[in-house]
Order: sequence, then structure tokens, then C-alpha cells
Amino acid sequence: MDLEADAGRLIDQLEALRHPSDLDLLIFFARHPRALLSSEHLATFLGYGAKKIAASLDLLLDAGFLSRTPNAKHAARMYVLAVMPPNDGWLTDLRELACTRPGRLALIRALGRRSTANEPHQREVRQKRGMVAPLPFLKGRTSGEEARRTPTPGTTGESNEESQQSGRGGES
Repeated sequence: MDLEADAGRLIDQLEALRHPSDLDLLIFFARHPRALLSSEHLATFLGYGAKKIAASLDLLLDAGFLSRTPNAKHAARMYVLAVMPPNDGWLTDLRELACTRPGRLALIRALGRRSTANEPHQREVRQKRGMVAPLPFLKGRTSGEEARRTPTPGTTGESNEESQQSGRGGES
């Protein structure tokens, strides 16, 4: 069994997943198909921030992997994995791969390869929409060029050492 190839095929089937938190949340619900939890508890259990878990929950809900109780009065919600046998071939494979550390890491690498392959196009789209500014500190810089100090507004631009040597810094 080739873990990398199996992980790649599985991640290709799960097109909705974009981030390791999406994958970890799906694995959590594969192991616990019915869970009464708040998103804060999920964040604590999985080790991600509450905002990242909320985004991953929304993604899994929108993709149809999960359903949730409509009661917004309580922080805890019932989440139910929407995919059940006999349509769960990929779910069984996911459980088997994710049950070991090497398998889980192979899944995360496969997800990363897919994300990296799409990154130049995604960055270009975000720039066209004005969502991401170009990186000005990299423009015109060669790989061997060192970063130059830029003076802080209101200073002469010399370092603390230079000002002490010239007798202007330090104690008065």
C-alpha cells in the first residue's frame, strides 16, 4: 500500500477541503458521527482557533458532509455526519488512512500539494479582486541582496551604536 498515492486519490475525491483544519474536522466527525458540541469546544479539541473552526464547519456544512441542528439559542449544536453507509467508501478509506500518524501526514501533504498547485492562480485572482496587495518589499530585490535599514520617521537613520560613538546618544 502506497500511502502517498492513496492519500492523493482520497484528497482528490474530497474537492471541498482546502485547509488541514477542514480535514481534521472531517476526520473528527468520521470518528464521532453525532456530536453535541460548541464550535469553541471543537476548536479546543482539534487545536485550531475558533474562527478557523467556524470557517471549516461552514465549508463542511455547505459541501453537505455535515448537518447541524437549527437551534441558535444554545452554543452547543448537534452535528451529524451526513454521509452514511452504503455511500461511504471514501469515509472508510479516510478512517483507515487517518488512524495512523504516517497516514494523517500523507493526507495533509496531499492536501498541501493540491493547495500549492492552485496557489499562483488563486493569488492572481485575489490580486485582481483587490483582496491581496503585492509584496512591495520583494520588488526589485535580488536573492543575495541584504535588507537595508530604513530610518524611522523623526530619526536620522543612524543606529544606536553609531549615535553612542559620535557622543550624541546614551546618557545625557
